[in-house]
Amino acid sequence: MNDRLRKLTTIPYTIRGIELDATGSVSPGWFSRLLEHTRWQVFAMDDYALRGLMDGGVARAGTFEYGKPLTYRDEIEIETWVARVGRTSFDFGHRVVRVGDGAIAARARMTVVNLGPEGPAPIDPVVATFVLDEPAPPARPWPEGDRPRSWKRQWVVRPSDQDSFQHVNQARYVDYIDDTRWFAAQARDRSGVEGRLAGLSVEYRRETHAGETVQMETWVTGDRTRAYELTRQPSGEVLARGQVLQADP
Repeated sequence: MNDRLRKLTTIPYTIRGIELDATGSVSPGWFSRLLEHTRWQVFAMDDYALRGLMDGGVARAGTFEYGKPLTYRDEIEIETWVARVGRTSFDFGHRVVRVGDGAIAARARMTVVNLGPEGPAPIDPVVATFVLDEPAPPARPWPEGDRPRSWKRQWVVRPSDQDSFQHVNQARYVDYIDDTRWFAAQARDRSGVEGRLAGLSVEYRRETHAGETVQMETWVTGDRTRAYELTRQPSGEVLARGQVLQADP
């Protein structure tokens, strides 16, 4: 086996009907779930090279680029590799390829913080030897500066939003962004975004739990870009923030 294939893990998958949104294609939230499922799978593989080298981890940020839409029963391959290694965090790279024609449906970069018994823990230096220079979307910088007029919505976090770690699952934050762009569009606010997305990014700041009241604020940052900030209410503590890039018409 050549060195690249030793460091690149490929998981086959067939798209299910439950993963489609109202447009008939895989939604941003379900892309996030597919990739999380893949990461669980690779660490469960007996021959995965990185198994046992890290104690555990928590998602810190995700950046997604969307290509060809996927629909029911599309057969795909999800490729996973280590894209970057820092002192206590590393990046997974992901590529979702449609088997029938080789079209790229999505690329992603997921930043994970390595955890030990008392918090972030140093990563074994050997992990850096598995980094692959494969195309993965760069992290999107947060738009600093004055915030223009924004649109807001509030809701109560549901128990079904939580996962086995007793907090809101990382993919639900993607759903929150995707939902908010739709609600803003229905309200005919300028910050609303309809149609397909070319990209989405999310940064996880604090845990969120069932029963908490949260607020998502969105505002215009460019012709095809919007920013989103999720806060706990009434304290205003920032829980997550993200951005979307609308696809070309």
